[in-house]
Amino acid sequence: MKRKGFTLIELVVAMTIFFILIYMAFASFAYILTFSSYNKNRENIQENISTVTDQITKEIRQTYTEDDGTGEFGIKYPTYADDKDTVRNISTISTPDEPLNNSTYLKFGSADHDSSDDPLNPILMFYTMDNNGKKHRISYTLGVPTDGHGYYPPHYKGTPRRYWPSKKYEPCEILYSNLTKDGSGNWTVGISNQPVTEQVITNFYAIRPKWSNKVIQIVIEAMVKAPTKTGYEKVRYVAQITLRQ
Repeated sequence: MKRKGFTLIELVVAMTIFFILIYMAFASFAYILTFSSYNKNRENIQENISTVTDQITKEIRQTYTEDDGTGEFGIKYPTYADDKDTVRNISTISTPDEPLNNSTYLKFGSADHDSSDDPLNPILMFYTMDNNGKKHRISYTLGVPTDGHGYYPPHYKGTPRRYWPSKKYEPCEILYSNLTKDGSGNWTVGISNQPVTEQVITNFYAIRPKWSNKVIQIVIEAMVKAPTKTGYEKVRYVAQITLRQ
């Protein structure tokens, strides 16, 4: 009498199918987690950019445009030229220029390429007047966390490079300053280079188009790792703001 059961081949086929199904289930779950993380990171970056662009738009529309003889009015940086667009971005205030090599990091401060620049190293700077008639000097720029020794090994304390979407483009913070004058007439009272975003911004452009001295264009860029983990996607926001008279 023959016994009923499975042959060895049938068992191997069944186990193979079972392991294939398990692999597909885990692969699908891993992709869902990766895609969820990607969406979360992208939403976080968009929230960072949206917050700072809303702030810039609100403040720059209050720019003090009256020439009161002090030279402290309107937009100071970028300066306006009627023969070409004037652009300031990360390459204006740091060195080396991107894309970076594997062993290099951005350096700020004394590395500013503009010798006539302000110590705050602004990408964007303008003047406003509050309800009490006090003038404010507002600026936005880019920077990275530092311990005072510089942002490069062995003093490197910023975002670990393994978390960067691309090692060629270092993520930065947008820094905000809102200063008024002290009793000696120096711009020292208020907020100086305060981070207003997380360390996620890869470039920040302030553009004065040659066709109008009343218009400023703002471009903010960031990067997020793609769901495939083999590349990155660029998040870009563009705004054009017209100064009020």
